[in-house]
Amino acid sequence: MFQDDQIFSVFMFAVSAYLFYMWWDDLRYFKKSGGKVRRGAFAGAAPVPAKYCLWGAVAAVGLLALHVWTEYSLGVVSEQTSFSHWAIFSWIAAAFVEELIFRGYLVVQNKGVLALGASMLFFSLLFALAHPFVWNYEIPEGASLLDGVWVWDFSAQPVLSTVSIFECSVLFYLLRFMPQNSNRSLLPCIIAHATYNVGVYLVKLAQGFIA
Repeated sequence: MFQDDQIFSVFMFAVSAYLFYMWWDDLRYFKKSGGKVRRGAFAGAAPVPAKYCLWGAVAAVGLLALHVWTEYSLGVVSEQTSFSHWAIFSWIAAAFVEELIFRGYLVVQNKGVLALGASMLFFSLLFALAHPFVWNYEIPEGASLLDGVWVWDFSAQPVLSTVSIFECSVLFYLLRFMPQNSNRSLLPCIIAHATYNVGVYLVKLAQGFIA
């Protein structure tokens, strides 16, 4: 299992790094061309003042602090899942890939404020439920994929984790569509997401859930 985690994490990181390189190349084209979007460019490949990336990082740290405080307040810290050190690679990779997919493409734009807000909430819910906290697909040892069983868990920790992911998603959407981000750049979202994920890793490491 450890070997599988290691291979998957490194593979995810490599794929994400390659996609980020292509995305960054689109961003550079945008800057050099004076604001023209390259045909077929990735979503959100545009520059943004650095201070808004800093805003995103600070907001992510504040949200993480709130989530950690809530876990301790509810007494559910000990119910967390343990991860290997290699998880940090896939978590950093997710910071770009998930932002590109959700904040980049899964949103309704140019249809008015109500449509934008509704799509942000809907896809944030979808984003949260895509993370296997309240659900899991367990495959018995030696069984095939089709023999797996869906397992649901609506206890405090899984539900809290799902709500936390929902709140993060809303924050990331707001960072892209705030008025100050006139180019609708994904950079503040990516920075905030990476900051949050690295923060989660460090918190879990301090709590003893990283092995």
